Amino acid sequence: MMERVMEPCEVTIRTPVPTGMRVAMVLYKLASCAEYRVIANQFGVHKSTVKKMVYLFYHGMVDSVIKTLIRVPTLEEACAIVERFERTHSIPQIIGCVDGSHIPCLPPSDGYRDFINRKGWPSYILQGV
Repeated sequence: MMERVMEPCEVTIRTPVPTGMRVAMVLYKLASCAEYRVIANQFGVHKSTVKKMVYLFYHGMVDSVIKTLIRVPTLEEACAIVERFERTHSIPQIIGCVDGSHIPCLPPSDGYRDFINRKGWPSYILQGV
C-alpha cells in the first residue's frame, strides 16, 4: 500500500535505507512516541533520516491511502444521513458524531508515563467519526 511512497529514489549518492527499514522506523515512531534521536540510534541512522521517513509516510498516507478510505459524502448522501439521524435521534442538521474510547494496553517500561490516561491507567486512545 505504501511501497511506492516509501521506496528509495533511483538516483542516490549513498546506499539508500531499505524500504523495510524505512517502514520499521515509522512504525517504531508511531508505536512508541520516542524521540527521533532515540529511533535514529536504534536503527543506526541520523535523526533527520527518521524525520524524513516519517514525513514521507504521513504525506503518502494523506495523498494516496486516506483519499481512497475517507471521503466527504455527496450532497444526496449528506441529505440522507441528516434525515436518518433526525428520524432516529430527533436532532436536526447533524451529519456526524465524534466519539472516543480508551483501549487498555501494556505500555513499554521506558515510556510508561506516556500511556497513562486521565483516569490513571495505561491505554491507547481511539477516536472516530
